[in-house]
Parts: sequence; C-alpha cells; structure tokens
Amino acid sequence: MTISTTAYKKKAAKGGVKIWAIAFWLIVWQLSAMAVKQEILLVSPVSMLERWFELILEIDFWERVAFSSFRIFEGLILGVALGSAFGILASRFIFIKDLMTPLISVIRAIPVASFIILALAWVSEKSLSAFISFMICFPVFYTNVLNGAKSVDKSLIEMARVFRLNPIKRFRYIFVPAVFPYLKTAFNVSVGLAWKSGTAAELITVPNGSIGELLHQAKIFLETADNLAWAFTIILLSLAFEFACRLALSVIERLLKGR
Repeated sequence: MTISTTAYKKKAAKGGVKIWAIAFWLIVWQLSAMAVKQEILLVSPVSMLERWFELILEIDFWERVAFSSFRIFEGLILGVALGSAFGILASRFIFIKDLMTPLISVIRAIPVASFIILALAWVSEKSLSAFISFMICFPVFYTNVLNGAKSVDKSLIEMARVFRLNPIKRFRYIFVPAVFPYLKTAFNVSVGLAWKSGTAAELITVPNGSIGELLHQAKIFLETADNLAWAFTIILLSLAFEFACRLALSVIERLLKGR
C-alpha cells in the first residue's frame, strides 16, 4: 500500500490531467443532464459530442476555426514579441521599467469586457480579437521576461566580462537559460488567456465568419448543444496552441544550447 501511494504521489507531482478525473466529471455532467431533463438548460456530453461531430463535417466550421485561430495567434505572437522586448529593455534601463509600470498595472486592472468596448473605437471588428489577445498577453510576457532577466546570476555576468565574451554568447549562454523557464510559464498562462479574451471579443462584436458569431447565435436561439460544441472546440484549439508552443520552445532551446 505504501509503494502504490508513493508511486501515485510521484505521478501526481508531474502534473497533467488525469484520465480518471476527466471521466469523473463527465459522469457528473451526464447524471446532471439526466436529472435536469431539459436540453435547453443542460445537454448531456453525448448530445454535445454528437453535435460537434456534425459541425466538423461542415466547411463553414473549418473556415471559422481558421478565421479565429489566425487572429488570436497574431495577437499572441505580437504579445510575445513586444512583451519580451520591453521586458529585456526594462531589465537594462530603469527609466523604461518606471515608464512601463503604470501602463502594465492599468492593463491588468481593466476588465476584459471594458477593454473590448473601449478598443472598438480604435480597431475594426475583424481585428479586435487579435488586439485584445495582444493586450492580455503583453503584460504576462513583459513581467515574466523582466523577472527572468533579474534572476541572471551576477557572478556569471562578471565572469563573462573577465573572459570578454561577446554580447551574442552572453545572450545565448547566460541570459537565455535564465529567462527560458519564465518564458515557458508565460506561454502556459497566455495561450488560454488569449483564447478566452479573443473569443470574448468576437462574442461581443460578432464579426462575420468568426467562432464568436456562432456562439452569439447559439445564445440567442438557445442552442445549448451548439454553444457547448463550440466551447469544446475552443478548448481543443487552446490545448493544440499550447502544445505547439511548448514544442517550438523545446526546439528553440535545444538549438540555442547547441544540441
């Protein structure tokens, strides 16, 4: 009994979603739907999956997935690039850090819905999801890269100066190993936030050809199965984005380390 408990604790420490936990909540969902007996209020997971398989056979489904994915990915990449760049600059120049601090605080404090309404005055409906995803991801990458840069061992920097390492080698062998764990954390947090905020922007502005447009229609016509099927699609897309980002980061890290 002690061995099995220890083994389970080791597996649990590695993290990840457990199959038995997913099965448990699916059973709870199914039993709840059977108890309610009103599909307008709550459809069963079986009904949701049946509707989802119907949707994925339609060309319109994939067109909407491509539309929303491209814009949210665009916002995420822009958040990575500018957030990381300003994080690096803020770690080097104190006046940039002082300049960015109130802006980051304001972005974090403003509710996403308010941000979407305010941004409508500046950005078109079709580009709004990209802009909102960027604004949500930017502070995450800025803060994590800044913290990662601060964690660089000062003795290593001093050693690099003594041995006269050029800036490229300093960046590759000192800065990157210190910042990469923070960058991975930023991606883990940001991908889900990008999809949540991006689809929320689409749901409010209802741009033609987006996932948010059909979510809005499902809400109006009380099509609960469609609503949950699209929510399930968003979850799958978010997980796929997260997996792709982890894979890309692993490849980049190996290349930088010369493996």
